[in-house]
Amino acid sequence: MIVELMSISKERMIEIVIAHKDRIREATDQLSEIIYKAKSKLPRNAWKLDEESALAVRKTTHEIVEEISIIGGFCDGWTRNYIAKTTPIIAEITAFDISVLEVQTLELFGTIVNFIAPDFNKTPFKWSQLKPAFEVLKAALGKSR
Repeated sequence: MIVELMSISKERMIEIVIAHKDRIREATDQLSEIIYKAKSKLPRNAWKLDEESALAVRKTTHEIVEEISIIGGFCDGWTRNYIAKTTPIIAEITAFDISVLEVQTLELFGTIVNFIAPDFNKTPFKWSQLKPAFEVLKAALGKSR
């Protein structure tokens, strides 16, 4: 991949990253819709999504992680490190039963990820605002990673 990236112009790399950012926005919008529908079906005082909704959340979350990882391929090692730290937390949230608290955490994460813009002034690009997104996930789950 590095050899391939060297042959791509910086302008083309920016276009690719922006296209993947657009896909993240679409996927986070889809995630919000899935969560809204799932929560509206929950009986009062229920804390977990039904399995069909949880599966839809997992699939959409996997798509978001995939797009973040692709963007990371155009970024510096610091950014790739934070992607590597974030992915296990997302996996932990979605691997088993998904609670209402966890879906709220995923929605918050999706909003923050949509806000982040890579710094195209540097090559490789830097996605420095990824650290706050990671910190939000970590704090929301009470993790000490």
